[in-house]
This record gives sequence, structure tokens and C-alpha cells, in this order.
Amino acid sequence: MELNYNFTTLLDSIAFIQGATLGALLIILNKKKHKSTFFLGLFLVFFSWKLLYFIFKDLNVSALYPELFLLPFNFSWLLFGLFFIYTQQVSGFSDYKEKYWVLMPGIVSFVLQLIIFFLPYQTKLTISESPWHDFLFTYLGICYSWGIGIWNLKVLNKHQIKVNNYFSMVESRELQWARFFLIYSLVSSVIIHILYYISPSNFYFKVIFSVFDLIAIYWVSFHGVVQRNVLSILTKKELYEISEKKPNQAQNEAPMTNDSMKKLIDEIDRHMINSESFTLTELTILDLAKALNIHPRRISTAINKIRRQNFNTYVNKFRIKKAELLLSDENSDNLSVEGIGNEVGFHSKSAFYSAFKKETGTTPSKYKKTIFD
Repeated sequence: MELNYNFTTLLDSIAFIQGATLGALLIILNKKKHKSTFFLGLFLVFFSWKLLYFIFKDLNVSALYPELFLLPFNFSWLLFGLFFIYTQQVSGFSDYKEKYWVLMPGIVSFVLQLIIFFLPYQTKLTISESPWHDFLFTYLGICYSWGIGIWNLKVLNKHQIKVNNYFSMVESRELQWARFFLIYSLVSSVIIHILYYISPSNFYFKVIFSVFDLIAIYWVSFHGVVQRNVLSILTKKELYEISEKKPNQAQNEAPMTNDSMKKLIDEIDRHMINSESFTLTELTILDLAKALNIHPRRISTAINKIRRQNFNTYVNKFRIKKAELLLSDENSDNLSVEGIGNEVGFHSKSAFYSAFKKETGTTPSKYKKTIFD
């Protein structure tokens, strides 16, 4: 039992040290350059300090040092709010007003815990034994966090739709890692509380979630360092203000009917075929809007309504058609499958294979084999 007990504490201690260190580095090194990373650093710091609460509880530190009883490290009200602010600042909604109010309940909770912490030991003991203490700082906080987490997932789903309507290359812009982390956090939180009531002293449960917390810290830290604002290459002015030229001014202002959208799609198709702009890896809807002198929202609406596709899928169809031609051309034997993918606008082999299989039902290699067999 002693070995098991020390092992779980060791895992939590490693996670605490790593989270606190990485979080502090993100705060110190990136506060001015990337405000979003500053909030991610805060999230990691508070996440790791919450682990310290469990470490002290497992070690029964308060029995040896009563003055440390009820350390103000229960951040149930705060963690999901910090991650919400971070994801908003790197997502497609970074130009919206930040919803800092989601942090207020967490700040109030911390202040109340701090006040209680400095009360006499007997008073703190009485407070800890009252039913409202756990209800207020733990259970109600957990429910609030779940609400913010679910809301954050909805925001990320809207962000994914927006990204697919703006970019032809969506990898690293969809914030899938943030979605996975939120799902893990929500699901693990529910499971932990269920298991706590079933078997509160089960060693294996504690080890499993301690390992998961350690992995989650590295996962969030790594992606947080490499992740930048998704819309950083598209400023607010560029997104919503296309230079007006007299020939298209009326078109940009006219209401969009089904016929006008079909005409616009025909114009977009001709431009894509003649210019082969789809071969540009970083092609955005803004590039297309500038070339045609048409507002990007009108282009996006036409593609969505008439083709029932997002911009990313629309562009990839042109890329796959050209890829099929190259794969069928004996003169392109000097090009590898990956080379053909790069030639038609895909930035990676995996992106090319995924899009090709989605469009044709087979892989580029198998497609080429069926052509020449």
C-alpha cells in the first residue's frame, strides 16, 4: 500500500513540476508577443497547482502542518474559463470581444478560498465539515466548468466551419487538438467523479488519471507553443473590406438570388480553371475575392448554397481532378505520388491521400495502378 501511495503522488508531483514550469515559461516569454499564449500559460500554472492540492491531500500534509489546511488551490471554477479565453484568441473569432466575464466566478472562488485559508484552524475545520463548502467550491464549480467546456466545444465547431470556408489548407488551423483536450477533460471529469463514489480508494484509477494528466500537460504545452492565431494572415480589414471597382460595385451590393449565385459560381469556376490558382497551397477565399473583386462573403455563400460545399472542399475538387490527370499521364512518371500532391496544391502527403480518397474512394497509388494495369 505504501508503494502504491507513493507512486501516485510521484506521478502527480512530476505533472505539477512540468505544468508549473512550462506554464511559467509561456507567461514570461510570450506575454507581449502572443497574448493568447499568456492565458494558456496561466491555465497550465493553475492546472498544476490544482494537482498540488491533491498531492498534499494524499500525503496528509495538513495533519503535520495544520496551518496548510484548506489550501486555496481548488480551481474548478477557473480552469475551463482560462482555456475558453485562450481558444477564442487563437480561433476564427479572435477579432470578437473577449468574454473575460467567464473568469469572474473563478476569481471570486479563489478570493473566498484565500480568506478561509487565513482563518484559525478550528474555524476552517468547521467550515470544511459544512455541506455548503464542498457544494460551493467543488460541485457547483464542476457544473460551471462543464457548462463552459461544452460552450467552448460549440465555439470550436463554429470555428471549424469558418476555417473550412476561408482556407484551402486547414491543417493546424482547425484546432482539433484543443477539441480533443476539451473532450478528454469533460469525459475524464465525469468518469473520475463516478469512480470516486464507486471506489474512492482504488489505486489503479488514481494511477491511470495521474498518467493522463501528465500526458495532457505535455499535449497542451506542445500545441500551445506551435499554435498561433488562425486568422493572423487575414486581418479584419482585409476580411470585410475588398477594394471597390466600378464594374463589380453593383454586383457586391445586389441581393443574392439563386440565379445570381449560379452565375457567380460559373465565374468562380472559370477563374479557377484558367488561372489554376487552386495549385497555391495557401490559397484563401480572400485571394479569390481579390482576383474577382467580389466580397468573400458572397463567394462563400454561393459555394455553400449552390455547390453545398465549403471553400476547402470546393478547392480540393479542382486539385483532385488535376491529380487524376497527372496520375493518368505517362509523361508524369518521373513524379512521385507525393510530388503530384505538391504539384496540385497539397502541402503534405497525408492531406493529399485523405482528400483523394474522400473524393474518389481510393488512394492515389491504387488509382494509378488501375490506370496502367
